Amino acid sequence: MRYERARDAVAAVTVPTMLVRGKQSYVVSGEGSKKLLELIPTATLIYVTGAGHMVAGDDNYAFSCGLKGFLDEDVVALLH
Repeated sequence: MRYERARDAVAAVTVPTMLVRGKQSYVVSGEGSKKLLELIPTATLIYVTGAGHMVAGDDNYAFSCGLKGFLDEDVVALLH
């Protein structure tokens, strides 16, 4: 029941969405990322090599660059 409610809520997301996944994450799997993209096909996925679950702490530069690119492209486009 909890999974279905969460899945339905994710599928209803209509705002620009970004998932940042550290390639060594043991919390968010590659399969989990794929499922999220199936539910939110417009979402942006950024993989950060050399980072675990705490991407911003493991590689703040890669995280910041990914976030800036997302905000510059997806969010600014939404505002225009």
